[in-house]
Amino acid sequence: MKLQSKTFIRMCYAFAVLICLAACDADTEVDQTVDEILSAQPAITSFSPASADIRSRVIVKGTYLNFAGKAYIGDTECQITQRVNGETLEIEVAPEAKTGTLRITTSAGKEAMSTETLTVTYPEPQVRSAFPQGGMVNENIVIEGTDLQTVNRITFGDTEAIIQFREAQALVVSIPNNEGTGLPVNMYYNTASGETALSLSQDFVITIPTPVIDNWPQLMSRDNEVFITGEDLNLITGISIGGEDVTINTSSATSLSFNVPAGVSTGYRDITVNYGTDKQIVEEGIPYINGQYEKYIEFDSDPETVFVIDQSKDPGAVQQLNGNVEQPPFPGTSYYNLQMNTGTGSTIARMRLHNETANDTWQQILDAGNYGDNPVLHFWMNTEDTSPILKLYIGGTSNANRRELSGDHTHTGGSWKLFAVRLKDFIPGLTSVGSAFEVRFNTGSGAAVFPVIVNMDWIIVTDKVLTEFGAEDVTDQFKPAG
Repeated sequence: MKLQSKTFIRMCYAFAVLICLAACDADTEVDQTVDEILSAQPAITSFSPASADIRSRVIVKGTYLNFAGKAYIGDTECQITQRVNGETLEIEVAPEAKTGTLRITTSAGKEAMSTETLTVTYPEPQVRSAFPQGGMVNENIVIEGTDLQTVNRITFGDTEAIIQFREAQALVVSIPNNEGTGLPVNMYYNTASGETALSLSQDFVITIPTPVIDNWPQLMSRDNEVFITGEDLNLITGISIGGEDVTINTSSATSLSFNVPAGVSTGYRDITVNYGTDKQIVEEGIPYINGQYEKYIEFDSDPETVFVIDQSKDPGAVQQLNGNVEQPPFPGTSYYNLQMNTGTGSTIARMRLHNETANDTWQQILDAGNYGDNPVLHFWMNTEDTSPILKLYIGGTSNANRRELSGDHTHTGGSWKLFAVRLKDFIPGLTSVGSAFEVRFNTGSGAAVFPVIVNMDWIIVTDKVLTEFGAEDVTDQFKPAG
């Protein structure tokens, strides 16, 4: 039977007591239930010191103290910092505690109270170091002095700061995100009459540093969270994309995440980052896809070896990442480069996408209802004034599963072109990708000028032709391969 945590703890206590009793008299028969053990009446016999500062530790002596659930000084609950054993307990004097008797209670409703009164004292913190006139948000200020462990909080204007470290002689506080000048800085601590303030500055200046973003997204899509990293990102007060306000999912000094709002349409969209009272950072023209989107091959993460060259068909063929042309408009910093040097109608370079992609959804591309029944293959290609032959195999590798694009249709000049292929009915009667999705290149037996070049990147599927990025629908230019 699975024990709940409270029952388990109670049984551990009982087991400890049983061991103790057995050790005292091995011949004594133990016949007590767990509830009977836990219901033992605790007692406080003494404590030390008799007078204690707030936030200091007090040692309590007595019996059955290991069953203490809560501890109090007067009516103020204090943290139990250590249960040493059944006879010794350590507690911390709460900052708001007042002079009074010590009291503990157990989960069984038992209570023990000291006969003596603990005197609570309130040391007044003293600052010995000079406080700066101003600083940057998130910057740490070291305060030196005495009795600084009694400080409850520090405020810059109306904003409470985070105390990173606190001990008697030193305290470290981080400047909060509260841009302004002439701000009062106050340190608060408790006295016998309540909380009081000590002024550290009356004219502090907080400066907001400009957040540094290391990695603007190369591409955004509807169903994928956007992650950025950098410095001082917790100073960002808001983000908008294409004029639509973003809900920030997570935020810290070094990372931030969000999803693009539903109202943003497909296209190049500006990201506006707000910080401080009226400052902005704008990153222009980030591509966004508002629709179903799956990436299958992208050469920032995939090697050129996803294509296999048949050297028997073209001994001079070479492939690599990046060649002589600039990167495609997006995404990334690497693309596939193939140079073919033999005229042949046989396959020179072949990629079995079904084996090479890490995205297993390729098998569902043609499933009914997927991509709104309109799956569209896209890829960037730049053939540098040459005309390679491209063949797609879907659902198998027979002639019936093969389609070819060649001639002027693969000639992109010296520019990148985003090709789009509507896959529904691309091969008539095919309703499933099955076990094969291949991309192949050759030069054609009539080729006379070499090298024939293919630069390629970003093999994806979406639910529409991405005309917003200049995609050209070449579906009808493919022909059955003979």
